[in-house]
Amino acid sequence: MSVPVKRQTPIEVDRAELRAALREPGPDAVAQLRALADADTAMRGQNDALRARELDGLARVHDAMQILRGCETPEALIVAAPRELCNACGFTRAMISRVRGSLWDPVAVEVRDGVDDEIDAFRDYIEAVQIPLDHLLLETDLVRRRVPGLVTDVATDARTYQPLAEVSRSTSYVAAPILPTQRVIGFFHADRFGEPVPVDAQDRDVLWTFAEHFGLLFERSVLIERLEEQRVRLHEAFTGAASGIAELNEAELELVRRGPLADLPALAGQRRAGTSRIDTLLTRREREVIDLLVSGATNAVVAHQLVVSEGTVKSHLKRILRKLHVTNRAEAVAKYLHILRLDDEVEQR
Repeated sequence: MSVPVKRQTPIEVDRAELRAALREPGPDAVAQLRALADADTAMRGQNDALRARELDGLARVHDAMQILRGCETPEALIVAAPRELCNACGFTRAMISRVRGSLWDPVAVEVRDGVDDEIDAFRDYIEAVQIPLDHLLLETDLVRRRVPGLVTDVATDARTYQPLAEVSRSTSYVAAPILPTQRVIGFFHADRFGEPVPVDAQDRDVLWTFAEHFGLLFERSVLIERLEEQRVRLHEAFTGAASGIAELNEAELELVRRGPLADLPALAGQRRAGTSRIDTLLTRREREVIDLLVSGATNAVVAHQLVVSEGTVKSHLKRILRKLHVTNRAEAVAKYLHILRLDDEVEQR
């Protein structure tokens, strides 16, 4: 997709015609020079107004990013982004979508109060729709070329997805890709629905700036969340290890001979009365884990019952398998029950 060619304003057209006429001065040369000077003054004023609008847009984008920085999770950031886009860039409606493989689907939409009486129907539609990235769509070009787009007339532009255009009733809109890295992960769409002035190239450019900064902010939020998850997992792992060491340290000393499980029947007859053989093999926590496994509990249920993470349960299970010389949880349960049965038989003698 090529960036739309900048069209000349009426002032620029008049100025060009005056300059062309002055190449061959005639009787009206003085009047034409004055008209050219007026055109130059008007064009400078126009350019100053455009620059002022551009700088104001950049300042608003900066303010919006400061607000979005306060979102604590990526999900909160996604929900808040369309609202801040409308506030920062003067749009009446804004939508954020995600790209998943060859599909893109809208996620959240923001509409200024009183602008669209049929917004509920629009929201219902975007919650259910998944749009294929067809090669003719504007959004497909956003993914391929990673540049923003401008549609000045939705009714005649073949790049628009007509079902969405019909339910949104938009007449013109701007769009920009969200790409925190080199891969497009979503889009922003925005328009000025309900206002007489359509979106223009400057709206496209300020949306592009917003999307670029949002992409970086979203990447930062995801990385912070992932680091926090890793911190929690490491904390649980170290806590589990510390608990295991403490249990071993606090365990009473026993004069026992540790041998292979094949010798358990013989060893069971020699064990000191009142001492369970399983206690010499497994720690208290490991027994709690395998007792729950015997009842058919999953790792998630065990983790919930013992108030630990599933990762900690898996670590306990690995040590249990190693100590019982088995390869899976089913064999561990069978071996555990077998040992308990031996203990019961010895106690009955």
